[in-house]
Amino acid sequence: MRIRILFITALLIAFTGVLSAKEVWLSIGGTTAGGTFRTDARIFNPSTTKDIQIQAYYLPVGNVDNSAVQPLTPITVLKRQMVVYNDVVASLFHSSGLGAIRLKSDDDFVATQRIYAVAANGSLGQFVGGVDATSAKTKGVIIQLAAGSAFRTNVGAANPNATAATVTWHLYDKNNVVVGTPFVVTMPPYAVISPSGLAGYAVGSAGADLSDAWLSYSSDQPIVAYGSVIDNGTTDPTYIPASEDTGVAQSTTPSGKVFVVAEHGGTSTSSAIDITPAITSTSIKPDDVVTFQISARESTHGFRLLDPNGVILLDLTVAQDAAPIERTLTMSVQGTYVYYCTITTCSPGHLNMQGSFIVGKASQDPPGY
Repeated sequence: MRIRILFITALLIAFTGVLSAKEVWLSIGGTTAGGTFRTDARIFNPSTTKDIQIQAYYLPVGNVDNSAVQPLTPITVLKRQMVVYNDVVASLFHSSGLGAIRLKSDDDFVATQRIYAVAANGSLGQFVGGVDATSAKTKGVIIQLAAGSAFRTNVGAANPNATAATVTWHLYDKNNVVVGTPFVVTMPPYAVISPSGLAGYAVGSAGADLSDAWLSYSSDQPIVAYGSVIDNGTTDPTYIPASEDTGVAQSTTPSGKVFVVAEHGGTSTSSAIDITPAITSTSIKPDDVVTFQISARESTHGFRLLDPNGVILLDLTVAQDAAPIERTLTMSVQGTYVYYCTITTCSPGHLNMQGSFIVGKASQDPPGY
């Protein structure tokens, strides 16, 4: 009997330890070139009896797979104390740019941050509370957004999962009318979407009155999302976290598989056409329905897609920073598909902007570039 009691006690202790484990996301932060924008973070240990250790990860923006990112040497926070990390991306992670911060511990803790702009007479910023990973949402709504002469809004998101998340966004104008068509994006594991303007969250949003707008999203995995509204006159910012949207069903559209195509040009070594998630030999099967969402990051590009017989399936001009172009195809032909940029003056690395993927079995003689 005593052995049984000891065994049950051990199980309870282990189970309690699992329950107390915590993961918190600081959804966006960073240090820009020159240090104009910075992020200060604070981590608090509420325990009265023990010091705790926290693993910290810095996950860069770009909607890329961050699952290979390793944590720093664990941070120790003494009992009933707060640790201070001013300009946290530089001071703690010895990095720069924008990204999310992921914090994990076997014990309870509190984490917050403040994002601000440095000015000669002080600073102006916004408070960002840490989001417990268990509070990420498959259905969310972000309200009180605005874009126009008086205000502008940036919206961003983070995927706190080890699997990809497909997210469908719906943008609504000041009259509660849906704008354009839904924007669908696939977020790889632990991916972070950089904050960007409202117009990018609907396909065909030109001309819409977004002076008082809102966003709704549904996802097949829970995500963290937010809006940042900025006064164009004073640059005063306001952080708005997503709330639970109880009226939206979990996303099942678009049908089929979704791939995000992001073209970027730069030097001869950095120009590329990135497809997320990466298309492997098992990603697409013959007769699969596939949606491509195509955008250009650094300049205007062309995007042409050929089937294994050399038939042109897509032939688009993609303007820099414009809303993504969405096209849905049935991949009915088995073999090797080729894609490439058609604008030869897009960047010094234009000739690198090409690639291929296989549907079913590879073609012996795929169409050339």
